[in-house]
Amino acid sequence: MNKKKLLPPEDLKGFEEFIDGQSSDDSFLPRGNSPKKYLNFEHFTFLTNDSDRLTKMKDLLMDKIPFVTKFDQGQKLINEQLSEIRLLKKNIFGICNRSDSGYRRSMSEIFDLFFGSPKD
Repeated sequence: MNKKKLLPPEDLKGFEEFIDGQSSDDSFLPRGNSPKKYLNFEHFTFLTNDSDRLTKMKDLLMDKIPFVTKFDQGQKLINEQLSEIRLLKKNIFGICNRSDSGYRRSMSEIFDLFFGSPKD
């Protein structure tokens, strides 16, 4: 069933213009390639939102900076992270270095596939 036959052509033309965003009406804001005068609203909205974001960021930093200068924890956190990294490396390499580990089996399969199996 053809839907274009159900509606008069004038109604379809207006509907198609509305969907495509290419209305002949000057008050209609077209989508896509919009004239430069309509882009100013997008820039204004962006600048307003960015201004609000920067104001909130400034307020947050102004609240936190005095606390950070009095109670600096940066070096302590770095040292804790370094010790955790060392522990994880030790555990991971210990697990991977076992002869029955999945890593060693996979690596041996790859090497055997490309270089041939070892001759006994």
